[in-house]
Amino acid sequence: MSSRFRIVIGLGLPFFAVLAPMPWLSSGPLTLGGFPAALVWLFACLPLTSLCMAVAWTLENHASQDEE
Repeated sequence: MSSRFRIVIGLGLPFFAVLAPMPWLSSGPLTLGGFPAALVWLFACLPLTSLCMAVAWTLENHASQDEE
């Protein structure tokens, strides 16, 4: 896999998952369990970010690194 694809998966996807829905989530009075929807979304993105970083790390080409 190309390094650009890994960067998009590891950094780009979480970045846009957090920032893209914020104008819609923070402008309305929607609450989930008494918490604002934006706050619930941000906490839901925490595992998503970890998952994306794990996928990007897994896709890394380990064979091209120097073995010590």
